[in-house]
Parts: sequence; structure tokens; C-alpha cells
Amino acid sequence: MNAKIGSCQEFFLFKKRVLQKSRTFFLKRKKKIGIMKKEKRRRKEELKKEDYENIIKIGLDNGADFVEIFDENSKSKSFILNDSKLDTINSSNTKGIGIRVIRNNEVYYSSTNIVTLDNLKKIIVNLTKKLNQEVSTNNFKLNNLEVKLKKVKKPHDSISVSEKKKILLDIDKNVRKSSELIQQITLGFIEDDRNFIIANSEGKYIQSNTIVTRFIANVYVEKEEKKEHEFTDFAIGSGYDFLDEVNLEEKVLNCSKSAIKKLDAINIKGGEMPVIIAPGFGAVIFHEACGHGLEATSIAPHISVFSDDLGKKIASSKVTLIDDGTIENSWGGNIIDDEGEYTNKNTLIEKGILKQFLVDKANSNKMKQKSNGCGRRQDYTYPPTSRMSNTFLLPGTDKIDDMVKSINYGVYCEKMSGGSVNPATGEFNFAVETASLIENGKVTKKIKGITLIGTSKEILKNVEMISHDLELAGGYCGSKSGMIYVTVGQPTIKISKILVGGME
Repeated sequence: MNAKIGSCQEFFLFKKRVLQKSRTFFLKRKKKIGIMKKEKRRRKEELKKEDYENIIKIGLDNGADFVEIFDENSKSKSFILNDSKLDTINSSNTKGIGIRVIRNNEVYYSSTNIVTLDNLKKIIVNLTKKLNQEVSTNNFKLNNLEVKLKKVKKPHDSISVSEKKKILLDIDKNVRKSSELIQQITLGFIEDDRNFIIANSEGKYIQSNTIVTRFIANVYVEKEEKKEHEFTDFAIGSGYDFLDEVNLEEKVLNCSKSAIKKLDAINIKGGEMPVIIAPGFGAVIFHEACGHGLEATSIAPHISVFSDDLGKKIASSKVTLIDDGTIENSWGGNIIDDEGEYTNKNTLIEKGILKQFLVDKANSNKMKQKSNGCGRRQDYTYPPTSRMSNTFLLPGTDKIDDMVKSINYGVYCEKMSGGSVNPATGEFNFAVETASLIENGKVTKKIKGITLIGTSKEILKNVEMISHDLELAGGYCGSKSGMIYVTVGQPTIKISKILVGGME
């Protein structure tokens, strides 16, 4: 500071000016800090009922037919053990609000992580600008808050990080002892705690949550420069309650044995042949090839191969396909869906007859069908749409031994992998992770490098035998509303014929 001070009076005058400027600066700063603190507090506060009502009313006053607020606060954690070391602990929080407006079956959506009333008012105003209509909704009120929270015996935080680490280390140590061929084991726990409030212009005001836990394992083996791996998991819509009931070490041990057997797998020549698909994750083929084609997302715009088939026979009489979001503690189920509707047990196909579709709120009016509790989304950044939850084939009475004996030359698909499907044509292509050859009515050699190729309608009609051993398996499904938890399931089934792609 370059200032010349010539006298005491000048000094005091200068000091006074500096103090005045400082006081002004600090008053402004104090005010700004106060605003910031208030804003910060506001962000941390949950919105009140009247806030939701205010936002919804603005949307209705501006001409919306329907307004929905999805307020989410979620936490995710993962613990990954690699090479006998807990080298990854990830955690993330997802907090924000999505606002959906529907007018004349057109959907307008916006989301934000700045959860302040002023910001949300701006968003709803911007969303409804195009509607160009003003109406009065002075009487709009939300119902009383309905709380539907899932409770678990062992929440995620009831078990410490050190306890989780010990569980994984013990499994790793004991499984490695089983074979010198094991080169690497990757183990982990994945946790999601999702809490949300839904408020909409129909008066719905409901709070719920989703709690899921998943155990994953990858085992890598090597022999004479041949390398293979095998994956297994366990997924549940709960906390760590399953630790007292499920033998995780045994699952990983069986996984390693399967990987070792694959080291001697051979290639076969492809062609059309009968195929047996093992229970559990084998049903991913029905999820992808059939399930997506029964979602309103594909049905409403008439782009599904099943769009005109309601009430028609589209499958073998042995086939009954269920989507049930109500299964307790299921990975893909919940009390309510992401539109605030109670989940249902929906019979999609009954003894070969197409009975219903999976319908969400936005598509219900287009299709003139009621929503059946299947509106789902990854998080607040996505608008909901029709999605599967727990989708499975009902068990039958056929025996697995009879299935095998009925095949002279075919394939036993023990574990499916990923694939692709075109909902418009039903054409699909799925990789088979683990499989065996069937020769003269007996399971013989391990085989590798095969795929299953066909169409939705073909595979549904060619289901020839269904056993009683229904199993469910959890996974993830990506679609228009993001990545969500889903369960697939089936008993052991025999497909009379399907094109098998080989590597020979």
C-alpha cells in the first residue's frame, strides 16, 4: 500500500476510510456467508409437504395433465478383495430430484442435485413453458404421507469393514487350498441403500426404500498355458441376513471346480440341435428375447414382435412366464415401483397364451391399459418406464434324466453369458459361458465357444420339457431408464431345436 501520511489528522482520516471500507466488505461478506449457510442448510433439509404441493401446483396451473416429483437419497458401497488384498473400497452418494410432466401423452423431464425450493420452481416453470395453457388448481392437496419402508435384520452398517474383510479373506484362503491351478480369486460385496419419496398430482405421497446386497466371485485358473475363469454370485433384496443361511465358500469352491473343468473343454461344430438350459441365470435368454418385447416401452410405439399378439398363443403350452415384483427380499423386487404404485405378480404368458404386458404410467394412457406396478428407473436422473423385476418360468414336472436321455446329439448349457436381441424382430444371439456335450443320451465332454441363435417366437414354441428345479438369479438390466436390479429364473428346460454356433 502506497499512502503518504503527513499528519495525525490525515492518519486518522485515512484509518477511518479504511475501517469504513473494511466494515462494508465484512458486512457484505457476512451477508453472503449467511446466504450460503442458509442455502447449505436448505439443501440438507428434506422438502416439506407444502413444498411438493407448491411445485406440483405450478405445473398443473401451467397446463400439465400430470406432475410427479421423485426425491432420492441413496448410498452405495463396494468392497473388492483382489489377490488376497482388500484393495478397493468404493462409496458414493446419490441425492437429487427428478420432475416429470405429462401433457397429451408427451413426457417432459428434468433432474437436479441442487435441492432448493427456488431451483425446483424454476425447473417446473421451464418444463411447462411449451404447454402454453393456464388453469386454476387451488384445491390441489397431497394425501397424508404413506411410509412403506423395508426393514432388515442385518443392515449394511451392522457389520464392520474388518468383519467383511475377514469373510472374504477366509473364503479366498480356503478355496486357494483346493487346487494349485487357481491363479487368482476376486471376491466382493456390493451394497445399495436407496431411499426415495414420490409425490404426484394424483395426490400420491409415499416414502419407500430399496436395500440390496450382492456377493460376487471370479476364479481364474491356468494349466499348461491354458487359461479359464468362472463367475458366481449371490444377490438378495436385503442386508447381510443371508450370511447365516448361504455357504459362500461352497459357492466359490464349486465355481473353481467348474473353471478347472473348462480347461479341458473342446470346440464343436455348430448346427441346429436340441439344447438343455440349466436353471437360474439361463433364463436371461427369456428376459432378453421375450421380456423386453412385452414391456410397454416396446409395445406402445408398436415396435415389438409381440405388439399384436395379446390373447394369442405365442408359446408352448408348457410355458407360463411370470413377472413378480412382490417376492420378499428379492433382488429385483420392492414394495412399490418408482412411480409409487404397489408392485404386482403379473402373469405375462399362461400356458402359451399371451395374457398381459408390463405397463407404466406414461404408456398406460397410450395403450388404454392400467399401470401394473412396473415403472422403474436407475435413479432420479432418469424418468421411469416399464421394466421387468423378477421374471421367471413356472416349474413343470419333467425329469432332467429324461431330457438328457431323449437327446442323441445336443448341448447342455450350464451357464449363460451376455447376448443381444432386437425387440422388433425377436432375433437374438447369446454366448454360453459353460456347457457340455450330450451324446447318445449322456452328458460327455466339456465344450466351449458356443452361442445360441434364434428368435423369440421360435424359442417360446420350442420349449419341449420343463423340470421342477426353479432357481432365481440376480443381475442388472440396462434400458431407457438406466441400469436396474432384475432377477431372472427358470427350471431346467429342454429346447427341441435351436441353432448352436460352434467354433470348430
